[in-house]
Amino acid sequence: MPPPHHHHDHHRIHGGATPPKPNQKLLSLILKTIIMTAITSLFFLFLGIAAILLLIATAALHRHSTPSSNSSNGLSLKDLKKLPRFRFSTLTRPETGADQTSCVICLEEIKQGQWCRNLVACGHMFHRKCVDAWLVKVSECPICRTRVELVHGVNDMGLWLGK
Repeated sequence: MPPPHHHHDHHRIHGGATPPKPNQKLLSLILKTIIMTAITSLFFLFLGIAAILLLIATAALHRHSTPSSNSSNGLSLKDLKKLPRFRFSTLTRPETGADQTSCVICLEEIKQGQWCRNLVACGHMFHRKCVDAWLVKVSECPICRTRVELVHGVNDMGLWLGK
């Protein structure tokens, strides 16, 4: 009588070896790659969101800190014409209230007969063309940042100083 077959012997005889196990190192490498890709993607996603939030907060802060008054905006041409102007003279300079003889905008000397503006609020004097170009952008004195006051009803002093 043939010997009884055991269950394990039956697999060996018929070629039914245990199924091969997948390569553990390959699976581990694939899993690590997927996890690192996910972590890196999430990092850059959060970095992008943080950058956008920072830009929004900075823009809101800038809008909030910028004064809504006319000091950040320049004067209109209509308002510019209301500012007093005069012709410069070295003989009557003390009458203008200015103690400077050069224009700090263009850094050139103010010469006899040139049109100038003496800002009413602070008394600083400039070439008319230089300060007008400044005042259409910023309605403050270029030297001391005092807000420019408009003189109503006066177009210019109409003075030819130094005759």
